[in-house]
Amino acid sequence: MSNLNELSSSSQTALEPQDEVRIVGQYYDDKTARLVRKYGPGPRIHYHVGHYPSSETPLHAHDATPDAIRHSIRSHQEGLLRYAAKIWGAEHRLSGRILDVGCGLGGGSLFWAQEYGADVTAVTNAQEHAPIVDGFARECGVDGKVRTLVCDAMHLPLDGPYDAAVAIESSGYFNRPQWFERLARVLRPGGSVCIEEVFITRPHGADVWAEYFYTKPATVRDYAEAAQSAGFELVDDVDATSETLPFWEESAAWTKAVLDSDSSLSAVARRQLRISLMANQALGAEWQAGGLRLGFLRFELK
Repeated sequence: MSNLNELSSSSQTALEPQDEVRIVGQYYDDKTARLVRKYGPGPRIHYHVGHYPSSETPLHAHDATPDAIRHSIRSHQEGLLRYAAKIWGAEHRLSGRILDVGCGLGGGSLFWAQEYGADVTAVTNAQEHAPIVDGFARECGVDGKVRTLVCDAMHLPLDGPYDAAVAIESSGYFNRPQWFERLARVLRPGGSVCIEEVFITRPHGADVWAEYFYTKPATVRDYAEAAQSAGFELVDDVDATSETLPFWEESAAWTKAVLDSDSSLSAVARRQLRISLMANQALGAEWQAGGLRLGFLRFELK
């Protein structure tokens, strides 16, 4: 599901599209256990930033345990989906047949099914994630409303029409023109594409993001142009950069608290956590400096 040209831009030899899709899928397969430790337990596990109302103060490693910080992160990740639901009018736009493209461990898919009664096709290119999502759906009692599909986002099956597609911090990996062209074939007229994503505002911010997540952010204009060419119109654009900045503080705090408190960590695990800590601190700095922007977009198919 990657934007494969962006993913391989730092390589001397360009990879074939299928190879780059495999690399991204393997990247997330390899992270599964770490994602569950930091953002679990299930069944609704999210791998995206959280939304923090201005009145709320993030927790810090010196005054909270890893479990307390994890609980706060999870609560604010759910808060981000509730904020998205309000912006996108989920009660009537995301309550029918929807695609959750780049579903991760299925937290969002379960959210739309449980909270809004949606029939969700949870799309992932990480082979290992599909049975996990299926198991969480059974645990929640919505296995009849959530089905997983392992495929490339640019090759979604033509089994529509769907009422909407949702992409929560996943579309940065997609070839946007191809993705919107495919969505135009699977959504009904008037259907929505709802995107929560990190967007570029200056080159350094994009580089910081790419160093950790293997893809460079695009601009809102890049999305709008790709969507327009496929017959979509941008109808909502909401900036939530300031309300999501505290996520990086809490994410770094959790990592630091684990490093300080867990003496059983292997040398490899400690190295991975230190890399994560540095990345979280760098991303928070770019958020604060205006180098990256967090936005909610909604497009409608004409």
